Amino acid sequence: MKSKLILKIFLFILIITGSICCNQNKSGIVYSEPVFPIDKKVELEMVLVDPIMPNVLLDIEFFKGKLVLMYQMDNRFVHLYDAETGEKLSSALRYGQGPGEIIGAINFWLNRDTETLSVFDIISRKFFSGNIDSLFNGINLSLLNDDFGKAIQVFPLQQGYLTFEIPNVENQKKRYFMKKQDGEVLEYEGYPYTDFDLIRKISLSYKMGFSKDETKMVAATSPGLILEIFDIINGIKKTQTRYFREILFDNDGHPSFTKSGAGITDFYCSDKYIYATFGEPEPYSNTNSRYNNIAVFDWEGNPLKIFRTNYRRLYKICLDDEERFLYILGEDEEWNRFIAKLDLTK
Repeated sequence: MKSKLILKIFLFILIITGSICCNQNKSGIVYSEPVFPIDKKVELEMVLVDPIMPNVLLDIEFFKGKLVLMYQMDNRFVHLYDAETGEKLSSALRYGQGPGEIIGAINFWLNRDTETLSVFDIISRKFFSGNIDSLFNGINLSLLNDDFGKAIQVFPLQQGYLTFEIPNVENQKKRYFMKKQDGEVLEYEGYPYTDFDLIRKISLSYKMGFSKDETKMVAATSPGLILEIFDIINGIKKTQTRYFREILFDNDGHPSFTKSGAGITDFYCSDKYIYATFGEPEPYSNTNSRYNNIAVFDWEGNPLKIFRTNYRRLYKICLDDEERFLYILGEDEEWNRFIAKLDLTK
């Protein structure tokens, strides 16, 4: 009897060990797929379906009952829509190299309290800012700063400018900087893994979001799913790393979205929750990965809810002022781009 009990215990240990190893890669990191306590299928309420809208949709924000979108069309970068009817109201921010014009951008920053829209031109490496109503009334943004080194993203927080850089061979850990209002420069080095080749390949696809009060930051990889949370009240301090899903690669050495999932492709945050566009692995698919879910996390990185949709892709999201509706830029099965909303109170 005793020998049988010992054998059972031994077999149990082997099973548990094997289970752990299955989720552990060669670096020793253990991954655990997120489990959402609330998992529900939802239908989005369409605001606008527009096959003319380009497939590169860069950003969206809610402002005074309107939606501000960033994409390049008709020589303009920023476009204003009615949040209820989907009517396009006006366009602004001219493409070019003249005063107040930009060549290229991947996002904008809208401060609802000061009613200021800010844009970092990733090509000219200049930062522009101005009153949003004035912008849509034909007045260009003003050059605010052009001293951001090798930054590819700039966020004007109340503490100062937070920037994100691509790591290079000379400094493989260089990542975040914050230039405070008093001129002090703070740095954060380090990634959730040590493989520099991996860091270099996925750094451009890093996504970031900030709490409404600008005291916390979240970052995540697009391929796979590694979630990092930072305290940014006085500096840049990591408080949590969640290893949910490993980043897998295609034969050409590039990160595979179909194997490892699209992970998180955009963030929008309140002081309480982290909302994210979310994709999952498609091991039997030869097509581009789908990311058609909305995942909700708390600021400890715990998965809370997932809203699943039947659309092809959900690109960008934002909340309205009451945090009732989540507005979404997406793409349907016929490849039409759309603006939709999800009622979070239901």
